[in-house]
This record gives sequence, C-alpha cells and structure tokens, in this order.
Amino acid sequence: MDDSELKEILLTLVKPNQNHLTLPSNVKGWSEQSDEPVCYWSGITCDPIDNSLIGLNLGNGFWTETLLGMSQTDEDGTTTRHYQDRLLLDYEEIQDLYLHKNRKTLDSINARKQRNLQKGEAAAGPTFPSALGKIKTLRFINLSTNQIQGPIPKSITDLPNLEIFDVTKNDIIGAFPDFQSDSLMVLDISKNRFYGAIPKHLFGHPEIGEDTAPYLKSIVKFDISHNGFNYTIPLNGDSGFYDKEAQTETVLKNLQYFDLGYNLLTGTIPNNIGNFASLQGLFLENNRLVGTIPKVLYRGSGIGANPLPLVQLFLQGNMLSGTLPSGLAQLPNLKELYVDGNKLTGTIAPAICKKGLNEVFVNDEAEHDLCDNVVCPANSISFEGVAPCTRCEEDGSDFRRYLGQRDKECRPKLSEVEILDLFFDHMHGEEWLDQRYFWEAGSPACQRPGIECSDSGKVTAIRLPSLGLRGPLISELGFLSELHSLDLSDNFITGFVPSEFRFVDKLIDFDIKGNELQGGIPVLLCITEGINSNGVGPKGTKFDLLYSCDNIACARGTYSDFGHAIVPTEEDADGTQCVPCYDDEAQFFIGRDSCTDISIGMLQFRKDDIRHVAVYTMLALFTSAFIIHLVIMARRKKKYVLSENEDSSSQHQDPFPLQRQDSPLSVEDDEYEEYSDDDWTAADSETGTLTKKEGRDTAIELTDILPAIA
Repeated sequence: MDDSELKEILLTLVKPNQNHLTLPSNVKGWSEQSDEPVCYWSGITCDPIDNSLIGLNLGNGFWTETLLGMSQTDEDGTTTRHYQDRLLLDYEEIQDLYLHKNRKTLDSINARKQRNLQKGEAAAGPTFPSALGKIKTLRFINLSTNQIQGPIPKSITDLPNLEIFDVTKNDIIGAFPDFQSDSLMVLDISKNRFYGAIPKHLFGHPEIGEDTAPYLKSIVKFDISHNGFNYTIPLNGDSGFYDKEAQTETVLKNLQYFDLGYNLLTGTIPNNIGNFASLQGLFLENNRLVGTIPKVLYRGSGIGANPLPLVQLFLQGNMLSGTLPSGLAQLPNLKELYVDGNKLTGTIAPAICKKGLNEVFVNDEAEHDLCDNVVCPANSISFEGVAPCTRCEEDGSDFRRYLGQRDKECRPKLSEVEILDLFFDHMHGEEWLDQRYFWEAGSPACQRPGIECSDSGKVTAIRLPSLGLRGPLISELGFLSELHSLDLSDNFITGFVPSEFRFVDKLIDFDIKGNELQGGIPVLLCITEGINSNGVGPKGTKFDLLYSCDNIACARGTYSDFGHAIVPTEEDADGTQCVPCYDDEAQFFIGRDSCTDISIGMLQFRKDDIRHVAVYTMLALFTSAFIIHLVIMARRKKKYVLSENEDSSSQHQDPFPLQRQDSPLSVEDDEYEEYSDDDWTAADSETGTLTKKEGRDTAIELTDILPAIA
C-alpha cells in the first residue's frame, strides 16, 4: 500500500472536522495540505525496514481532542485503591508491563455514564474507524480515552498481525470481540459498555477442542474490566491444548495480567487459573462470584507446579465464602491482597499478616495490627474493609461475623421482627397480590400471615408462594436461627441465593422454584446437610447425588418438576435429577420447575427450533407441490405437441421417423412394437430420432419443459 493510499485512509479519521480544524504546531501531518510522508505523522509508527505502517498511537484523547477538537469529559470520583494507570503506547513495551492500575468506584463510573447519556454527550463521540481494517500491516492500535461510540468493526478484529489493541475508557458497545490475530499480546477493552457472556470457547473447552482464540499462546495482558460481561468465567474443563501427561495447559503460559473486575460475572473462581504460570496480576473484584478461594492460586496446577508469581490479587466485593487460606502466605511475590466485602469467616493467618501487604494503599501512620492491612477482623467495620478498622461491641450480631465488613458504623443486632420488616420492604410487600398478607411494620412476627412460630415465639416457617414478591432475596433471612421451612416459590424474586442460609442449622424445606434468581448456589450451602435432604440418603448413594447444589435449586439451563433435585430414597436409585432445558427462562434463571421445550422420549427439542422446522417443512412441501404441478403441466403440453405432429404426418411425410434406442427401426418395419408417447424423449438434434428414457416415471428435465411451454 503506497503513501497516497495510506494518507487517504488516515484522513478519514479527521474528515468530520477537516474544514475548520486548526492543528497545534507540534502535530505533523493529518491534513490534505501536508507534504509529510505518512510515516512522519504524529501518532504513526512505521517499520524501519520496509516503511509499512505498523502502529497507530492516538490514545489519551489525541484523536478526539487534538485532531478533532472535541472536549473531553473528565471522570469524577476518587481513587480508592492505589496505583497509577499506565497505557501501553508501544508494542515493544510488552516485556515491561507495569501491573498497577487505577481503581475507581463502580458507582462513580456508572453515574458518569448516566449523566453523559442524559446530557446527550454520549452521542457526540465518533464511531470506530473501520477504514483502519484496510491496513493489514497494523500491529498495534491505541485509541484509549477517545469517546468512541458503537461496536468494533469486523475489519478491525480480522487484522492478521495485531499485537496490541487498547481502547480503554471509551463508550464502545457490543459482545466480546472475536480477534483473529495469533500474535495478540495486549487486549485492553476495559471501561466500555461490552456485555453478554464471555464465549465459552475463548480459553478452550472440552466440547470444542482447539477451536479457541488464536492468541492464547501469545497473550500477555487480558483486561476486560469495568464492562457488563455476565455468566461464568469459561475456564472450567480442559481445552484442546491440555497436556494429560503433565496435567496442565500448554497455552496461556505468557499471561501476566488477567483483569475481569467490575463486571457481572457469577459462578466460582475456576481452578484452571492455576495453569497461568506467569500470572502476576489477577483481578476479579466486584463481581458476583461465590464459593471458596481455590488452593491452585498458591499451589499452581499440574505435576511439579510451583506457586503462581502473583504480585496483586484482588478478590474483594464478591460473595466468596469459607476462610482466608493460610497458603496465600506461600506466594513469594505477593504485595497486594484484597478480600474485603465477601462472606469470609474465621481469622487471618499470622503468616499472611507478616508479609507486610497493601502498604501502597494503607497509608495509616497510627499503630495497628498488621493483619488489618489485609482485611478487618470479624466484629469490626471499616469504610474500605481494611485498616483503619473500628472494633464493635460484642452483641451477638450475626452480620458482623464476616471479615472485612464495609460500613460507617457498628449496626446493632437485628431482631426477628426487624428482619421481617426488612424482608417486607425489599419484597415490595405493599404490592403483594393478596392484601391479607400485608405486614404492618413492628407488628409481632408470629401474628403475620404466612409466618409460623415455635412455642417460644421464634420464626420457624415462612410460606409466601405465588404472591407476586419481587426484589432481591435479603441475606438477613439466614439469621433466623429456628427457621426450618422457607417457601417463596412462584414469585418474581431476583438477585442471588445468600450463603447465610448455611448458618440455619434447622433449615429442611427450601423452595425457591419459579423465580428469577440468577448465579449459582454458594458452595458451602451445597455441602450443608439437611436442606431439601441434601446429604441425607441411603447407604451406597453416589456422592454427587447425595451432596449437590442441584438439591438446593436446579442450575441455570436445567429444570425439574420440583425446581431442585431430590436425593434418592432407595439404594442404587437415581432420585429426581435436574435435566437440561434450553428455553430462555431456564438459560437465565435457577430453580426452574418447567420447560417450554418439547420432550419426545429422551430427547428434547426447543419450541423455536420446532417452529423453524415446521416453517421450513411447509416451504419444502409447497415448493415440491409447485414443481410437481409444473411437471404435470409440461407432460400434458408435450403430449399435445406430439399429437399435433401425428395429425400432420398423415398429410406430410415425416422427415424424422421414430426409431428405438436399443434397436433402431423405422416406423414402417413389420416387427415394430408399439410404445406410448411417454416412452420417448425429445428428438436428437443431429439424428432426428426420439430416444427412450430408462423408466416411465423419470422426472422430466427442465430442458424438456421449457421448449414445450414456449
């Protein structure tokens, strides 16, 4: 591609303001009047050997502010955790990745975007320059902080030599981009508006094998934080690159920086992260992850594995449960560890406290326990969940049993009446379908409709099915110590199943089917005995049937008539299991008790698929009927033409006598055997004879039909 072609492509980036654009004196090129070769333009990098254009560095607002003259909207809010944001401007800097990054509160970022949309500022930005896709030699693109709108064009994701792609801090929207370069080292699409699931084949999947992202062996930095990605992290199972002998993956060995923070991801932390042998920064903060902190983070995976070289580990702001593993002290390079804002219990191992973690963030000159730098202990609070921590009085508060509680004050223990009042408010009680169930604030718990109590006045059952409850399920229900039955089925409850239910020792019946709950069942709840007979079964019952999250509620994409699995009651039986369902509701929500799919035997068919098949079948039948109609009409037309020829032969000598294909005879031959007109095809253009087809019912060729119709 010559210089004039490159110039034409690049000038499309400044065309919107070309007529009135006044560039600063230190900016070279970027105008029709410029005589500078493209390789000397500001923000352009060319290969020193062949002068091909390999880099476009228009980040930090250079494109929109400097070249287009647009004003940049500043982000407000305060930096709550350390470090300085560093944008990679040169693809050669990949070996010197600096792991520190800015961390702004999710509320401030969402508020800024909402204000921009309300003011109409979001529509002012440019769309992604698809013309750049014509420059196949591009290796790195930096368009960060440029107010870019809309999706990433396919011409960009198809660039074959891309090594760095940085579009952080824009307003780009769309699903996860499908890059095709096998040389991609930096992928940074953070702080945009991407949404949907991370493709399950991205990092490899046992059902797909090696049909994965082509850059798995080259990627060093993978940052999709501050977006709207949901569902689980697709790192469970073995990819097509799994080495069975070494029991480890052969890809993602160069990955140093893995950032999925500030999204809507659910599920557990995948064990396959332990395969990232070069990982220095792992950021999963502020999602909806459940389960425990996996041991592979400090043990690694595979035969002879070593602890990961983690420098930063951010897990705060999730719903993780269990304890803080003491093995994290084995991470030799760890400098920052944040686990506050979860559901972790227990204490902090002294070995972790002695590592002197989080000194960059915790800048408190007052003397305090070094453990507070990691996370505040139980029965204490802090605005950030780390030092400085305020100890609370011992009043038996259940909610303060967790490490790293974020709050401004020590809240008193809630009574059962207060918990029910809170539940009524969160479930929009004033809008329940049956007004007889209206609960007056502060009224005795045992006098409320739908509530059952023990002789001692403790709440033992809550039964509120099919009443139109809506809103998130509050965790405080798990502090009703005598609760044994909870029926909230067939409502519109959203959010997630709180792990606090594991603290209710007497909980037996747990019915949440037919709601709009998302995510997964907390792992510690899945191993809690008694809930829906979980862990209770005859001797010899398979362990995965005895203890299963499905016993609490069917996972997303499955269903049963009860909304959960039922543990077998007889030895060697299978009980009732959650089976796959592919309708829309089952794909989004847990605890489904119905499925709109059609079941035939052991097979299931989606209604939409059946509808499509029916439409295609009707079209096929109509097309077949139309073709048959044409064939019949053509036959009749040909018979009519042949009949006219016979009538004319009585008056004129036929120049083309009929002859048999296998034994040509003239029509005057005494041994001539009569055949119907249908036994013959059209006359050969050279011999002037009609030839017999192989079978009487053979379909007529279109070449036979068209002359007859004409």
